[in-house]
Amino acid sequence: MPTYQDERFPLPTPRRLVRELNLRRPPWWMTLLLVVVVIGTWVPLLLIHRVRGTTSRQPRVHFFMDMDKQPKFSTQAAHPWFEDGRAMRQPIEGTIPRGHLRDDPYFFDGFTKDAASGAIQFVTTMPAQITIDESLLRRGQQRYEIFCALCHGATGIGDGPINLRAIELKEPKWVPATNLMTQEIRDRADGQIFQAIRDGVRNMPSYGSQIDPRDRWAIVAHLRQLQSTSPVAAPAARLGGTPQVAPTGANP
Repeated sequence: MPTYQDERFPLPTPRRLVRELNLRRPPWWMTLLLVVVVIGTWVPLLLIHRVRGTTSRQPRVHFFMDMDKQPKFSTQAAHPWFEDGRAMRQPIEGTIPRGHLRDDPYFFDGFTKDAASGAIQFVTTMPAQITIDESLLRRGQQRYEIFCALCHGATGIGDGPINLRAIELKEPKWVPATNLMTQEIRDRADGQIFQAIRDGVRNMPSYGSQIDPRDRWAIVAHLRQLQSTSPVAAPAARLGGTPQVAPTGANP
């Protein structure tokens, strides 16, 4: 039974609205037109979906270029402005990239130089930037096994596969890899080993462009760890001789 409140404010049901507003059913053509318009709005969405799911050799439509297309010269391209015809230019002589000023000879060279006499003194300890921890030693072992172990061997005694093969073939110009466990190498300063990695020794090439300074110090730290846990090796008896190791129990 409707309440007094319902009678004063009847609920706006669709049937009540039609009756009170005297609305009539729209003609069939108006209903058909509305259906066509609604379906027509789906067409752009279907086309977009179809285009996104297909490939085309035509370039994409760019409403905002965002520098995707710009006049430039690609790698190794020619350039008509310069005398040598190259688009790729060499850096200006003396240019130093930001953050690459090598003004710390202790860290970047492994030695200091006396300003008056020019005498070189190899550093004997790690630079202040280097902290010897487990992470550094793991990094040093990884770099050592990539660049050094091929000749010096995984344990540093000079039994790397390249060195052993060259000795087996009796290569006339081959200088056997140094046994890093000898007392001579143990007595060398850390900076001297660092400098040897950077600049090379005899037929050992320079690794300055392949191993960055921090990784070179990591290799030095790894080598010192190997030396601390390995016996002292006797020096090779002759040039081209196979690496010799002192008997087990020798003083490290």
